[in-house]
Amino acid sequence: MYVEKFLAHIADNSPTFKCYACGDKQESLNLTAQLAHTRNSPATGDELKQLRDWLTSHAEDFVVLYSQHNGLIIYEDTAGDAAGIMLYPVANWPDKTEEMKSQFEAMGVEQDDQPAGVIDSLAFGEIPHSANYFTVKLSGPHAGKIFYADHDDFSDDPFADSFADFLARVVNDPTKFLYDVGCYTRYSDGKTSTQWIPKEYGNSSA
Repeated sequence: MYVEKFLAHIADNSPTFKCYACGDKQESLNLTAQLAHTRNSPATGDELKQLRDWLTSHAEDFVVLYSQHNGLIIYEDTAGDAAGIMLYPVANWPDKTEEMKSQFEAMGVEQDDQPAGVIDSLAFGEIPHSANYFTVKLSGPHAGKIFYADHDDFSDDPFADSFADFLARVVNDPTKFLYDVGCYTRYSDGKTSTQWIPKEYGNSSA
């Protein structure tokens, strides 16, 4: 159900965030950031089969989304280079997974000490400019659960119990989602260097 709600959510062609300036303790919503989404074309039959091979019984919600969009970037800032969430095309999952593992190894973290969301997991997305990854666990008691592989917080707790639950967190409150993953996404007024933090989601055509 939440996959369909997510698809409807990103079909909005005039999304906005009402934002407050970083450092403003009053959180005055003085900027309305105009947003855009990049939605890739559907995955091929072979790419959907690859998802099923990787994720087995946990693949179906991924398949429903990727049958519409083989990767996407949402909440892109039309006045700057910020973006909210990136989901990778299927072909990029293995390379992005290796990139994630290499990052932790470069930090001196031994394989057995890496977060649960890195070990035996596939990276399928990220928060742009954060160097943190969203992963899906492939085996064990947490198989199919979604983790946030955060290089600053080695939490072993799942971020969501399933991909559908992950998408539900996005749809139910996009700004809280972005805050919960570290508040990396900051928007621009296109005129100053002020960083603007999203607080409320809206629609400029409403």
